[in-house]
Amino acid sequence: MACYTSRSSALRTLVLALAYPNRASYYDDWRDAFQSSPSFDCRVENVLNTSPHLLARLVDEFDVIIMLHSCNSDTLDYFAPIAPVLGQRKRAKLLSFVGNEFNSPYISLLEKVALFAQARCDVVATQLLAEAGELLYGGHGYRVISVPHALNPAAFKPGPGHDSRALDIGVKGYRYPAYLGDDDRNRMIELFIDASPRWGLKVDISEDRRLHRSQWADFLANSRGTISTETGSWYLEPDDKRIGRIRAYLEERRSGFVISSDSLVRKLARRLPSPVKAALWQLLKKGPVKVDVLDDLNIPFAELYELFFRDAERARAYGKAISSRHFDAIGTKTCLIMQKGRYNDILVPDVHYIAIDPDHGNADQAIERFKDPIERGRIVDAAFEHVMSAHTYYHRTEHVRAVLEAV
Repeated sequence: MACYTSRSSALRTLVLALAYPNRASYYDDWRDAFQSSPSFDCRVENVLNTSPHLLARLVDEFDVIIMLHSCNSDTLDYFAPIAPVLGQRKRAKLLSFVGNEFNSPYISLLEKVALFAQARCDVVATQLLAEAGELLYGGHGYRVISVPHALNPAAFKPGPGHDSRALDIGVKGYRYPAYLGDDDRNRMIELFIDASPRWGLKVDISEDRRLHRSQWADFLANSRGTISTETGSWYLEPDDKRIGRIRAYLEERRSGFVISSDSLVRKLARRLPSPVKAALWQLLKKGPVKVDVLDDLNIPFAELYELFFRDAERARAYGKAISSRHFDAIGTKTCLIMQKGRYNDILVPDVHYIAIDPDHGNADQAIERFKDPIERGRIVDAAFEHVMSAHTYYHRTEHVRAVLEAV
């Protein structure tokens, strides 16, 4: 169902999103940001239920069309049918965000870029640094800009004082797959699972359960700290060559009955309510029928690394980025303990987060800093003030409007 808000002084905007009967996430933060922005007068259409015929009747009613990350993140099944319709629009400017910006065995980066061109995008907005965006999407006639995630201060508010929080470290999320080419995130998780008893920390680290947005905010607000790394990959390739070889290897390695990501079964499953999908996910983890995504998560990192990454050159652009989850923690004043990185040049190590070296050599010293309530308070306050001053979704939508008015 379409959702419409009216503001007479704002740009008339059609926001395209792919909304499953699913849990809330940063997709919802972006949708909410445009709907609440004074710069955009929004109608939101769910492409899950929007036919190309309906879209063709809508596109020329608007000044701007914004396609959110969800439309091209996990599948191109809904973007592909509407790309030709968007390409035939007469006047609206089109900006598309990009989801899942890494080479994946389940979704072609080449095909995604071709659809941006077919849709005649005016602007492609990457979550990555501009240099990586140009590497992946540049040279196709549209402008590439860097628009990282941000803080939704309405959803992620400062929690109670740290003395009132039950957990020292709280983490919810999935392990990163081996085909990314590095295991920084997984090594951080393993470090804290193994060393937390020695450090005297009370932790809740779970890798298999996603939470609703409000539940995630509550979980963070009950944790003094959380651990993370940058999202993304060091091995970005615009031509999909390496990931194509990896996909062929993974398919050859599989045995038994495996449901592929592009099968009709997976397409139908996307429409199931979240609790049903979660139950099926657990069943498929243990049953004789497999799903390629789950099957591939069981591949040892060392196996793919030796075959495809040990002698490979990293991309010429920095392929890692800040995540929405980093901002969520900052909003609840939960201390970030993270592997040292650039984080889109937004967060400064040991100013906005407690930095752990890639080899974890300074982990003990980092935890001593974390356990000092004065030092921990200095970190969370500095991060919160910095983000509130320039990195909320309001700031991002204002930047998007300025870009659209300039193209």
